[in-house]
Amino acid sequence: MKYILAIIGMVIIFAGCAFLSITIEEAPVRNVMLKVYGGIIVFTGSFYLKKIAKFGKQ
Repeated sequence: MKYILAIIGMVIIFAGCAFLSITIEEAPVRNVMLKVYGGIIVFTGSFYLKKIAKFGKQ
């Protein structure tokens, strides 16, 4: 079960990184929004791995 939770956390972090890497030309406000959303998703994924999946404690 721990491995499934860890995989879910890593998928969440991967999705956040995808949002961080998206760049839309001629839309600077939308770029900033995507970066903020990506940062929030990465933080949520890190929190998920640390607290829920207990990935940091071996």
